[in-house]
Amino acid sequence: MSVGPRTTALLKTATPAHRSDIAASYGALTQACAAGAEDAGRAELVSDSPNHLWSLPISRALAIVHPDPDEARALLKSAELLRRHHVAVTSPRYTDVHPCAEGRAVTFWRPCGKPSADTSLSAWVTALTHRIAPATAAWLQEHDPFAALPAEPDGLDDALLDEPARAFLYEHTAQLREEWDYLDWPTPDAVILGGHGMVPVHDDGVHVGLLPRRPLMRGHREWDLVAARWRSELLTAPRDDHRTYAETYLSYQCEDPLPDRPYIGAWSGYRTVRDVIALTTVMDTVRRARLDVRARHLAAHQVACLRGLHPAPWNWGPR
Repeated sequence: MSVGPRTTALLKTATPAHRSDIAASYGALTQACAAGAEDAGRAELVSDSPNHLWSLPISRALAIVHPDPDEARALLKSAELLRRHHVAVTSPRYTDVHPCAEGRAVTFWRPCGKPSADTSLSAWVTALTHRIAPATAAWLQEHDPFAALPAEPDGLDDALLDEPARAFLYEHTAQLREEWDYLDWPTPDAVILGGHGMVPVHDDGVHVGLLPRRPLMRGHREWDLVAARWRSELLTAPRDDHRTYAETYLSYQCEDPLPDRPYIGAWSGYRTVRDVIALTTVMDTVRRARLDVRARHLAAHQVACLRGLHPAPWNWGPR
């Protein structure tokens, strides 16, 4: 593998399962680079969640390896939808998807700098996204956070957790599903980002914009607002400046404001949505637990936090 020094160091310490996962992603990357006249030499794995993001220093580009072509196509359509509605977004290098072996696909993007610590930029992008009418994009998928959560006890049999932890995750999911079904959403459907945290906006010193990592969805904007807030409430680090975010969001979201609720934490459904987001984030960690020992320990610790075995705010490890 012709990868950069950081990825080389990672491969030396990774477990066989993690190395295999990275190698499969890199294989898809090199295949797509050959088809798109890009250069995968000295590629660095930047992130593996929610998908594999690679930096290509020779081509001066970014590449995202997707688990399936449909997600990749939806991501490109999402970027185009945002651009048409004047939302700052990173531009893809190509307008089509590069399908690869084993059902993977790759999209290429222009470099966009590092994520900005200015939370007002995140609020700005989120507010403008929520202004987009869902009717303008009939292809949007409905947001269903429970699609990736355990619906049956045996759905966790392969999770590297002890029996009490698996039983808790299933029962906690069932309880939150019941609460979710009775939520009183204060605003109509909207185009949402659907992430698990404050959306990162990148800044290269000239331009700022969103690098989309998952397709847009049709859902409730309260999800994005809760996602931006919950970390600063429950986790010891990082401490997001949510007040700046909230004030900026409200200044842009002039139409159809949240009635009598200047901050999302005052909404009666806040706790339920917050707990669904926290559970979804933990399940992402649980799924990666097979990759290495560190991820396995992190998954066990995060489940213990949800179970109340550690008092909040939690030291939950890296994002």
